[in-house]
Amino acid sequence: MKQLLFTLFMLLCGTGFLSAQRTISGTVSDEAGVPLIGANIIAKEASGIGTISDVVGGFSLQLPQNVKTLVVSYAGYDTKEISLGESNVVNVSLAEGNCLTKL
Repeated sequence: MKQLLFTLFMLLCGTGFLSAQRTISGTVSDEAGVPLIGANIIAKEASGIGTISDVVGGFSLQLPQNVKTLVVSYAGYDTKEISLGESNVVNVSLAEGNCLTKL
């Protein structure tokens, strides 16, 4: 009986942990709509959580509920911080950066 109760308890805890996550997906492109391959997408409030965009600029990322901001960057483009709302789809357009003004 104790084993059964322990197993049920562990299942409930595991279910709570899984529901405390959310999956965000979307695309990263430049201002002309061209997909950016290998753009960095990082959760601002959680260290070690991030991904890169695929060959069509797409990404998918599992985030804890406390993450409210994504940081999107790509070499030669301005970094952008995106506030997450209710939607689980985030499409990001990055503007070309001027490297000379940042030296």
